[in-house]
Amino acid sequence: MANSTLEMVHGMLYGKGLRFGHPSGLARVIAAMTGDHADVIPFFGPQIHDHAMTVAKIPARLYYWNAELLVDTHLAVDRWYGFDSDTIVADAYNFEVEALGARMIYSDNAMPTVDVSDPLITEASDLDKIGSLDVSKGRIPMGLEVGQLFLKKAPGPFAGGFFCSHWSLLCQAMGYPKAVRAMKRDKGFATALFDWANDRVLYPYMQAFAKAGVKNANGADAWACFPDLTPELIEEWVVPYALKLRQQCKKELGMTVAAGTAAGDYCEEDPAKFDKDIMFKCWEAATKTMPLNVAFSGMGRTQEWDMTWLREFALQKGKGGHQLPIMASLNGRFMRDSSPDQIVAKIAEWINILGRDGRMLVFIGNVPADTPPVNIHTAVKTVRTLGKYPIAKDLSSVKVEPPVFQPFDEWLKGQPEEETILKAREWKPENKKVFA
Repeated sequence: MANSTLEMVHGMLYGKGLRFGHPSGLARVIAAMTGDHADVIPFFGPQIHDHAMTVAKIPARLYYWNAELLVDTHLAVDRWYGFDSDTIVADAYNFEVEALGARMIYSDNAMPTVDVSDPLITEASDLDKIGSLDVSKGRIPMGLEVGQLFLKKAPGPFAGGFFCSHWSLLCQAMGYPKAVRAMKRDKGFATALFDWANDRVLYPYMQAFAKAGVKNANGADAWACFPDLTPELIEEWVVPYALKLRQQCKKELGMTVAAGTAAGDYCEEDPAKFDKDIMFKCWEAATKTMPLNVAFSGMGRTQEWDMTWLREFALQKGKGGHQLPIMASLNGRFMRDSSPDQIVAKIAEWINILGRDGRMLVFIGNVPADTPPVNIHTAVKTVRTLGKYPIAKDLSSVKVEPPVFQPFDEWLKGQPEEETILKAREWKPENKKVFA
């Protein structure tokens, strides 16, 4: 923790203009968040769980049940790519509903998922039948251990636990159609649902985190995106309950809890329907729930956006002559399906619009399992090359060489996570004592 504190101080000073030394990844992020810029635009570590498992050739039925393996695999793959931070998260939307008794579908090759054909909640009376979250059930103990290991192995301001925030939890428990119908047509039932999610499910989970020494937790809420919810419904339901849990945990548990993360994510699929006014309303809602105070782009078709709109919003929301930091998120499908040249061109376009004055971070909304590693390495190499400050006047004149990297298995030799990963590859469903 002492080292991460020094890195944060270095980043703050560097961002304020005291440019000495070589910033670490964390220092780069802090410089972009709190000052103007570091030496280069930071590449924030993305959500990468299925992809990391695929790169490391780990069996899903072990990976999603073993906290040490999941954390070590994330850290190794993040370091192989050269991200400036780590985001360690499993199938964050499933832990609570699984522990509450939802029927699940398990796979040999992918994360667990809820069986939507057999919903946990069908009517109001089910809430009392289900009751409160038992933190000893399901994979909740694993979730707690992931938070502890994240803090131990990669300490810093972004380390901590994960959970499924209110609205996405309800969609997992009863299905989106019935959940949104209650929100729109039966406010009494919707209020009971949100109260149950907050008081009987999420708060007990936060109590368990606090008891385990994990004082920071982020709650994903991707179901609270547009067009699944309008900005008005996000403001009416998602934001108030996210703030309620945040304030409750701060006051009663001494925890920093960011519920509603990714609420307001603009995920309209048809570029012809992109609406600047709705985008601004979505981004406004997102600033109220995001754990970082940024102008946020997430998992939408960002490759089709007019990024001058995001810059305009960041300038409007900024203070003291500075724009709000911008999280420029590359779409996961774009990263999977594009050529390296297309990735270079898109990043160059964004840096030219968003990055010249600093306060820009690059991110990937979510990395699909089958994304070619060369595409991720290309993205990181491009940001490192074109994102150096001061930014070149003509980015088209700066050549981005193809990335040179060792295959993961060669790179893994001698790394601290090597033994854990290689041991996991020997695991078979019938051999459950490998990690005993």
